[in-house]
Order: sequence, then C-alpha cells, then structure tokens
Amino acid sequence: MRGHIRSMSAAVGLQGLEPAVFTSHTLPGPDRMKQTLKILDHGGFSKRLLFVGASGFLASIYCLFATNVTKPALFFVYPPCDRLSSNAGMVIDELMLIGAAIGMLVAGNLADLKGRKKLYGFELAALIIATLGVTQASEGFRSRGTDGKLEYTMDIYSWLAWWRFVLGCAIGAEHPLVTIITAEWVSRKSRGRMLASVYAAQPVARLLSYAVGIAALKIASSHVDPSNIESSMRVADQVWRWVTGIAIIPAALAVGFRFTVPESPRFHAYIRRDLSMALKKAGELYGTNALKGEPNGQSPGNPDSDSEGEGESLSLSSWWGGAVKCLRHTRAGKDLAVLSLLWAIVDISWYCLSMDSPGAMPTFWNSPSGDKNDPGEGDCPELNSWLTDTSNPGGSFHREMERNAVRFAVVVSIGAILGSAALIVIVNRFHRRSLLRVTSCALALLFGITGTVLLATPPKTDNRTAVDVLFGIMHFLFGVGPRTLVMIIAAEVFPTVYRGTFYGMAAAAGKVGAIVIRPIIGRTTKMEGAVGIRLLVAVILMALVASLCRFLPEVQREKKPRDHEQNIPASDGEKARAASGRPWFIRACGLRKLENMSLEEIAPNPQDRLGAE
Repeated sequence: MRGHIRSMSAAVGLQGLEPAVFTSHTLPGPDRMKQTLKILDHGGFSKRLLFVGASGFLASIYCLFATNVTKPALFFVYPPCDRLSSNAGMVIDELMLIGAAIGMLVAGNLADLKGRKKLYGFELAALIIATLGVTQASEGFRSRGTDGKLEYTMDIYSWLAWWRFVLGCAIGAEHPLVTIITAEWVSRKSRGRMLASVYAAQPVARLLSYAVGIAALKIASSHVDPSNIESSMRVADQVWRWVTGIAIIPAALAVGFRFTVPESPRFHAYIRRDLSMALKKAGELYGTNALKGEPNGQSPGNPDSDSEGEGESLSLSSWWGGAVKCLRHTRAGKDLAVLSLLWAIVDISWYCLSMDSPGAMPTFWNSPSGDKNDPGEGDCPELNSWLTDTSNPGGSFHREMERNAVRFAVVVSIGAILGSAALIVIVNRFHRRSLLRVTSCALALLFGITGTVLLATPPKTDNRTAVDVLFGIMHFLFGVGPRTLVMIIAAEVFPTVYRGTFYGMAAAAGKVGAIVIRPIIGRTTKMEGAVGIRLLVAVILMALVASLCRFLPEVQREKKPRDHEQNIPASDGEKARAASGRPWFIRACGLRKLENMSLEEIAPNPQDRLGAE
C-alpha cells in the first residue's frame, strides 16, 4: 500500500498534470487522479462557488461586526448596571471570540475526519438559530421591589452571553469550511482570485451592518419625537433587533445552495482514498465537457467503469498519528507555527486601531472630555454607557447612532473595501509573501506617524481629518495585505489530509490574539492617547510580521510565456509586451503575471514520505 501511495504522489504532482507513463506497479486507476485534477484546473473561476461561499461568509462576518452598531442601542434600552461584570459589553465580546476559536478548531478537524461537505451548511443553520436567540432576548416582566429598585424576571445579558457564544461557534466554524472548500474546488489559476473574492465579503459585511443600522433607525424613528425618552427607547429596541436579525437573510440563501455542493474530490482522493468518487464529484460540479479534447480520452462522466480506484479510508488513530508525524517531520509544523504567530500578531495590530469600538470615532472627531464612559447616576454607574460622544452629554440617541454609523462607513469600510478590491486585481501579480512584507512595512510606518500625531498634537478639530485619512489608508492596507493574505496563504500551504485541522489551529491562534487585546481596549480610558500608544506598539508588531514573511513557503512562480510569445524576437520588446495581452498600467509598472503552484506541489501528501519510515 505504501508503494501505491508513493506512486499516487507522482501522479498528482506538477508532473502529473502532463502526459505520463505508468507502470504495472503503480496505484490502480492513476488516470482517474490525473483526470480529476485536470477537471478542477479546467473549471476556472466558478461563480457558483463564489456565491455559495461569499454569501455565508458575509452573513457570519455581518453578525460579528453588527455588535458595533447594536451595542449603543442595547445599552440605551437595557443599561448593564453591573450585570455580568463592570463591563458587560466586553464580556459578551470575549465569549463570542472564545466561541469563534472553538468553532474554528472543531470544524477544521471534523472537516478532515468526516468530510468538508458534512458540515457545509449546518454551521449556517446554527448561525440562524443563534441569531434568532439573540433577537428574542428579553428581561421578562419588569416591576419595582419594596426598596423601589427595578426587578426583572429574566436577565437579558445572560441570554445574550449564551447566544453570542453559540453565534461565535457558528462564525468560527464557517471560516475553515468556506476556505478549504474554495481552495480545493477551484482551479489553481483562479485560486488566489477566488479566495480574495470570498474574503472581500468581510468589509462588505461591515459596511452592510452600518447601512442596515442607518436604514432601520430612519424607518423606526420616522414618526417619533427624538426628545421623548420612552419613544426613543422603543425605537432603539427595534433597531438593534432588526440589525441583528437581518443576517438571517444571506445565511438562509446560502444554506440551501450549500447542500448542493459536492464533496471535495481531494477529500475523496487523499483521505477516503476513493479515486472513482473523486472523479465523479469533480464531474458533478464542472460537467463532462471540462476535458474536451484531452488526449487520454477517458470520460470523466463514467468514473466507475474501473472499480480499482477504491480504497480504505484512513482510520482515526492513523489519522492523528499521521498528523503528529507530519508536524514533526515535514515543514507543515514550521508553517503552522509561523502562520499562527502571524495571524495572532495581525489580529492584535488590527484591533489596536480601535475602529471596532463604538467610542473610538467620536473621540477623534470631538475634543475629549475625560474618560470614555462617563458615570451615570444613582445605583447604575453604566446608565450612560450608550453615550459614545462624551463631549456632547446632551445628545440624543438618534443623532448619536446615525453619526457613528456614517463615520464608520466612511473612514473604515470604504478603505477596507477598496483594499479587498485591489487585492483581487493584483493577487496574481505579486508573490504573496512579498506583498505581505511590503504592506506590513507600510502599515508599520503609518502606525508610527498616526500614533505620533495622536500623542504629540493637541486635540483640535482641524487635526481630525488627517487622522481619519490615515485610518482609512491603514484599513486599505490591511485589506490588500496582512488581514487577507495570511488567510489565503494558510489555505494553500498545508497538505490536503490535514488542511482543515491545521488551518483551524492557525485561525484560532488569531482569535487568541483578539481575545488578549480586547480586555486591554475595553478598559482603556482617555481613548485618544491610549490609541496613540497602542499604535506605536503596533509598529513593532508589524515589523515582526514583515520579518517573519521570509519563513513562509513560496506558493507562486513566474508564468511561462506562451508558445506564440516565445517566437517574438527579443529585440522587438514593444511587440513582445503587446502580444502578452497585459493592460498598459501593468506593463508600465513592470509587473509580470505569476502562476499559482498546485496544492499538491506546495504541500505533497505526507504519507508518501512518512509511510516508508
């Protein structure tokens, strides 16, 4: 069997994509593995996969960022008043992040053991249930006790803490499933562009949460007097529930389509060791015309004509033993350590911007009046925790929420969306690790400039526009660089047998970084100075990211010129460039299109090497 596995590696490697000669001692049915990979490589950019993956990813990320819109409204209607802790919002956020880390670990591992398809869709069903649970959270019956204090039959923050934790688990499970299915199904030519397109749903979801918040506020308050507290509380209660619940729509659209996506052929080939089924599943998605004109003439539409392609799947004990050996004896262990560290550092640096804190933006737009949260009155010190603009203590809830949503949309989301769009265009024009290194260095420079500006200049209104521009540029760089590239590289560098597990571990490490930095941000006072200090610390972190890039494997190479380009005389450079068909701005920048390496070439099947030991 070991000899058979080693011969399969030769069939599925880079050389296996070209016509090859097979001897009698090779794995039975090697042509089926060749045909499977050819179908995938000829499949191109699948709009169906993009829609199915991006819609679910958008729903999960929307739920994650919607809390920035809903938190002020929630606190306005239901003052925390020391429930859960002195900072109820931080506790709920921490539980959601912990749930996300657990979901990433569990879903990634189950995707390897049970199949990518088995969970694809169920995590969105869990997300829908958890979202419904959040929107129905209540305090129950309210009355006044003998001491005059309000008493409730239920605790809304306990409800929210539980359902946010469940929601975090569903969001975490979504991340590795979408990534590995997308990476394994698309052609190697389209892999970078497809992954970048799926991840572009993150800033779109963030912008959508702000837009939905503004729309819900406009509709609910159209006939309400903002000066009336009871009417404003009724509006706020409707707004945060609508903003949260709207995530059900894209999740419901995606969940139905996900059950129609076939299992990954690579899962059948490398884990189930069933080459017939691998070929059959590839044909189900891309059809039998993908290989029209191929010289070997085997029809992918009839993969079961030769039954020799089936084999036994890996047992649980051998799988775990193989995973440990893979980490110890191949570069997968080094890649996992480097990517886990990179992911954690990037998340810490990204949260250092504090742009996910509802109180951050007003601090930069207005002269701060003291601590971030002004105390309330009486027995509830958090009575005014909804008031993010402490320089305007008499402001109404309507004005507060609308201004915050507009500021977030303009400064944060637009820059991030432009960064994600730029990455889709240039993802195959630059080596991934080189682009990661350059954008990390640029972020370190901007962190230093912005942090110095916040600390060294007095809080004047005329400084705010420059700070907002710098923050927008930094979010652009995060979108075109570290925050997206680390996820793309992690989807490519691990072997198929353990891709889900190792990716889930690296992603969970990123959430650990967020879990660590969130309490530091939550307990920060005098926001402007604190953000300045954190940005200066992030300079060191991003410099560390740039230095760690050299330990990442290469996943691309220079694309070979086409046959008709090779015959153009070297002296006629202009004609050669014109024949390449590259846009003028690409030629002006001297960029050459790169070619993605196959997943099997980047990370060969570890059993091929370790099985003989």
